[in-house]
Amino acid sequence: MMIPSFWILAIFSISMASSSTIPSLRGPGIGTNYGRYSSNLGVPEIGINYGRYGSNLPPPEALPSLVTSLSIKHVKTFDMDPRITTSFANTGISLSLCIPNDKIPLLSTNLSEADSIIRAFILPYHKTTIITSISVGNEVSLLPPFTPHLVSAVVNVHRAIKRYRLHKKIKVTTTHSLAILSRRFPPSTARFHNSIGESVLKPLVRFLQRTKSPLMVNVYPYLAYKQSFPSIPLDFALFQPVNGSKRRMYRDPYSGVAYTNLFDIMMDSVDSAVKALGLPKIPVVVSEIGWPSSGDPGEVAASLENARVFNQRLVEHLRRGEKKVTVYIFALFDEDQKSGATVEKHWGLLYGNGTKKYDLNISPPV
Repeated sequence: MMIPSFWILAIFSISMASSSTIPSLRGPGIGTNYGRYSSNLGVPEIGINYGRYGSNLPPPEALPSLVTSLSIKHVKTFDMDPRITTSFANTGISLSLCIPNDKIPLLSTNLSEADSIIRAFILPYHKTTIITSISVGNEVSLLPPFTPHLVSAVVNVHRAIKRYRLHKKIKVTTTHSLAILSRRFPPSTARFHNSIGESVLKPLVRFLQRTKSPLMVNVYPYLAYKQSFPSIPLDFALFQPVNGSKRRMYRDPYSGVAYTNLFDIMMDSVDSAVKALGLPKIPVVVSEIGWPSSGDPGEVAASLENARVFNQRLVEHLRRGEKKVTVYIFALFDEDQKSGATVEKHWGLLYGNGTKKYDLNISPPV
């Protein structure tokens, strides 16, 4: 979960622009530009991230029933553990797997290493477990030990997948934090960091477009809200009620698009940065998104009710969109063994013992 501190200065303008209230907004152009990130699906796909930095978490064999109880059919992992892959066999639940970061340098120069990973972690399982994608690393785009190797590693994993004629079924990509943007406000002027824009992201996006694979980005409105407090209004970060009598609005002065929530701004920033490279649009998968239910003293926005409100309104927002976005909520469980601030431990929809923290209606309306 990386987010740059420049949000603090940039969002001040949003706060000033949206500090007045306006009647409920409806109609084209109101916070819908993010819809260009189409997953080409008839309904929005809602998935869940499965992290394992928790004590006494349920065993992998219990995962399918817990995920099904949430009406979720897509799971994203942070590794390629065969026990997890096997647990989802014949369940109808799809998996997005991840190759650990430390494998990237070797993968970039050694096609046989990529081939061995596919033979060990994909070939024995893909006929019974639905595997939809492989992320080569997680949030490494700006990390010097991995940056120069990333594109070649992704390409080699794709070559290995293609060797076994699985490239149309299993897409190869990598996951980014929004720290890849050096500028994101106003969203129509967003740009990638110069250090990786032309050298890493441009060839990577071209590869993803050629292989019809998604750009995976972690989007955390909570972190943007927290770092810029009190500049961003809380209701703007939490998705304001669509039927509210008054709603805050920010209008991009260059594109004219009006926004009523922070999520759409963050999504459009990615789109604009891709366009600034001279590249056509690309489907974006939100690989992580969520809201914490607890934090350190003083982090009053990190609450059980705000977590419920954010995730429920996120689902409803995606259902209303003209085009559909695939998102993976972070996370399935609270993870009490995570290092860092208290808030890092409390993103789960479930407590560590597998019980629900709050009700969340993910099932699409009948």
